[in-house]
Order: sequence, then structure tokens, then C-alpha cells
Amino acid sequence: MASLIKLFPLFIILTLQTCLVSGVKKPNSPVFLLPLIKDKATSLYYTNLNLGNINHSPLTQSLAIDLGGGSAALLRCSTVVKSTTYLPIRCNSAVCKQTKPDSFCFNKTNTCGKYVPTSFTEHPLNTLLGTDSVSLLTSKPNGVTNSVHSPLILSCSNNANALRLMPKVVNGTIGLGNSSFSLLSQLASMHKNRRKLSLCLPSKPAGLGSLHIGGVSPYTNDVSKNLASTPLVIDQTTREYFIDVMSIEIAGNVVPLGKKRRGNVMICTLAPYTVLQGSIYKALVREFVSETKMLRVANVKPFNACFSSKGVRAAVAVPVIDLVMNGGAKWRINRWNLLVKVKRDVVCLGFLDGGVTMKTTEMVIGGFQMEDHLVELDLEASEFSFSSSLLLKNTSCGQNRII
Repeated sequence: MASLIKLFPLFIILTLQTCLVSGVKKPNSPVFLLPLIKDKATSLYYTNLNLGNINHSPLTQSLAIDLGGGSAALLRCSTVVKSTTYLPIRCNSAVCKQTKPDSFCFNKTNTCGKYVPTSFTEHPLNTLLGTDSVSLLTSKPNGVTNSVHSPLILSCSNNANALRLMPKVVNGTIGLGNSSFSLLSQLASMHKNRRKLSLCLPSKPAGLGSLHIGGVSPYTNDVSKNLASTPLVIDQTTREYFIDVMSIEIAGNVVPLGKKRRGNVMICTLAPYTVLQGSIYKALVREFVSETKMLRVANVKPFNACFSSKGVRAAVAVPVIDLVMNGGAKWRINRWNLLVKVKRDVVCLGFLDGGVTMKTTEMVIGGFQMEDHLVELDLEASEFSFSSSLLLKNTSCGQNRII
């Protein structure tokens, strides 16, 4: 009973935070920092999140970054119940009622349920809702970080078929989609900071990248002051993030896209490489092969365009690829984000053929093409911003001075 009394204020805060973001932003709202790690085997980007009381054996979970995820944290139910401070949300509670219109109740457990969108399942996943406290870092422009505790609504699933789709290297996902229960939205509701994400994905497992949530990017150098921008499009059904790419250029030659519709390109950190609709992929490979000075060799799965790198100066032999955005901005992809080393003296073009039946988009920009770039998604300004490769500035996302 005593523990429930202590946690009663938590439920009040949680009830308030589920409201839509409104009102004036606080001038000194915190900017939250999550260090990002790249898994070498899966090319997955994840962070370690501490659940529960940091002073009493917190439950540390490795969670993949999901830009399309609708839950602040999605975990296995068998895992989340191990946290000593986790409490299921009951069906008749105020918190459960605010999850409508798609909330439901599990009669056997009297636990509130909700369908949550994810990037690794085709349809929203039925989950159980609960509350817990998590430990997060806040970051200041001078690089100083502090640890704070924040109550959050979490979700868990017992769906074995869906959970098998989740990469085994992680215990769940952190959802950053444009939904009321994502980590982005819950922190914005509670702390009145800006609904904005800044991503810097590391290219090497040894270096830490960063995810900043809220406010102005707290970078101490000039990277965030020289970003190109294009409109950010949010799918009203899936809540995922899209941009308009008008064309692709290779060494100045145009690779035509399909239908010119709004939001034709998805941004997805769970996709290790950029995926193109079949006809666009073939046209891109054809143009790249004609422009490169490298000898083509046998393909290495999953790639369909591989080359010998023996004795080749990549700076001279590899053409750049430009994504021409709505508004005229160009996202230049240099050799570091084009070629994947698959074995000694062999590299492959880091794009994948999505076939002819890609359902929602003509292109999915994956993590490899975003590595060592600063990428910002500002939901309030409906703006997607990006830097050139940080390697051109003799730095990277994995260097501590960036985060």
C-alpha cells in the first residue's frame, strides 16, 4: 500500500502528459540526449535505457530507434514486469480513457491495451500499457549533461509472431513517431519543449552517435548552423516521416523517379540501407556503373552492384549521388555513404532493390546513407534538415565533441 501511495503523484503527471501539446514553450526547456550505438552484425542503431529506480538495480534495456514507432518504449511483457517500479495501467483509469479511440481491455488482467504502430510490423501491434520511471540525460550547449528521471507510459507485447520480427540484438524499440504516446510527444507534453529530433548516426560500432529530443540542437560547433532544409511530410495514418525527392542525380545526370506525389520518400532508421522501387533501382545502378571507374565484379548478397576496390582511389573513382528535394535543396551522398565493404578488395553500392510492389513509397532512406550526417526533424515547423557529410569537416557522429 505504501508503494502505491508514493506512486500516486506519478499517475497525476502521466494523466496530464497524455494531453495534446499546447501552450507556450518554456524558455529553458531541457534537451534530452540518448547516446546511439551501431550494432556491427545487424547495422541497427540502438540506445540503452534504464527503467525503474536508478538507485535500486535499474532494468537496463537495449532499444532500437524507431522513427515510426508509436510507443515511448515497446518491450516484451515478460521483460518489463521485471522492473520493480513498473505498474500496469488499469482499464478504468483516467490514463486508459485518454488512450481512446483505439484502447481496449484485456478482461483476464484488467489491463489497458492499445494498438501501437511500429516500423517492423505491417499493421499496428496490440500491446498492454503500463507506467514506469526512466533515466534520461539532458544536454546543454557547453556539452554538460545531467541525469533526470521521467515517468512515461510504456507498452509491452506478448505477440510471439510479431516479436520474432524484432531484431534479437535489442529488447525492444523507442518510438519517435508523430503519435501522442511516442517518446517525442510524451517529453514535449511534460516539459513543454519543442517537438524536434536531431539524429547523428554513428558509422562505426566503436563510436557513440546521438539522438537529441527537444529544442535547438546543442552542438558546440557550427554543424547545426549550416543545414539544408525541405518540407517534412507526416503520413496521417501511419504517423511516419516522409520527404519529397523530385529526382536523383549521379554526376549531374538525372535518374527519373515515378509518380511525382507528395511524400514519396520515407525516412527509416530500422532499414540498414536505402531501398528503391525496382525500376528506379535499376536506372540508378545503370547510371552509377556508367560513371564509376571501378571494375564490376560478382554480386554479394543482398547487393546487386559490386566492384573491385583494389588499387582504386575512391575519391576519383566514385561519383556522388544527389537527392534533389522539393524546394531545390540537394542531399549529397558521398562515397562513405555509397559503398559498403563486403570483403577484401570488394565494395558494393549500398542500395537495395525493393521490387515492383513497394506499398507506400518509391524510396526508403536507410541508416547507412544517414551516417555521419546531422539530420533534424522539426515537427512544429514541418521541416526536415540535413548537413553534408561530417567527414568532409574531419569529424564524425562518433566523436565526442559532436555529442
